[in-house]
Amino acid sequence: MPSAPRRPHRESPIMARTDRRTLPIIYTPLHQPHAPRIELSYNIVVDHPEVPERVEVMARALRQAGHADSFVEPRAYPLEFAATVHDESLIAFLEQTTLRLAGSDGDSVLETPYTISPDTPLTANTLEQAWLASCVVLTGADMLLNGVPCVYALERPPGHHAGRSKYGGYCYINHAAVAAHTLKAHGRVAVLDIDFHHGNGTQEIFYETDEVLYVSLHGHPAWAYPRFSGWPEETGAGAGADFNLNLPLPMFTDNQSYLEAFSQALEKIAWYAPDYLILSSGFDTRAGDSVGSFSLTDECYQA
Repeated sequence: MPSAPRRPHRESPIMARTDRRTLPIIYTPLHQPHAPRIELSYNIVVDHPEVPERVEVMARALRQAGHADSFVEPRAYPLEFAATVHDESLIAFLEQTTLRLAGSDGDSVLETPYTISPDTPLTANTLEQAWLASCVVLTGADMLLNGVPCVYALERPPGHHAGRSKYGGYCYINHAAVAAHTLKAHGRVAVLDIDFHHGNGTQEIFYETDEVLYVSLHGHPAWAYPRFSGWPEETGAGAGADFNLNLPLPMFTDNQSYLEAFSQALEKIAWYAPDYLILSSGFDTRAGDSVGSFSLTDECYQA
């Protein structure tokens, strides 16, 4: 890490935002039609784990915890916003393919020039549902721009594996990247990615810019998906040199080791002093998760 940021250092305004009495939760039940049934895993057809219940169980828990009045419906945004971070050819492919599948209720697992892995099936409503998730996150970005100190965007399908011209890893559109692009016109943006898997798409999109800092803690790419991205040597390029930090961790990482790496991530973010922080979160880091290999317990998330 360089001894000082390239821009004049200042205290991050994020650190001064301490009012957490009300946390808007942006959510819509309209995500539920996106219910892929199968994926190809090592050329074997298996049940798809990215199901509507993932979000629904969280929504129920938040309501039961007393946050029912905090739920906010997302606004609608034009799909053209996706072209701020994705190639138009990818968006056109998703549009054409979902139109071709109209009227079909089956999955279409495709290996095309636009996929990074055959685990991300397309259905007739895929693009509509993926963009709806982006609208959830964009609503949160707009709320931040209007002075709300902190928001929680509860959405699916996920997005951090979607790059400029590729989709995969259950991701079609990179919601965090679309929101970061919106926010960076108003100040510095940092993305902290704590999903078990490296956010190859987010890294790729911002790899050559100093307008967005990307920091990720994840399973080591020597053995963890996506395997081609997330190495510590990947630190950014061009104007983005030193604005990308990967902290790959070994299999069965425990609470102490994870929190030590998390402290490094926070140090990098403090160095950058962002105006806006996007937490790209996943909970597959918990011990026993079916798609992760860490050994984190509840105490780690509470720390």
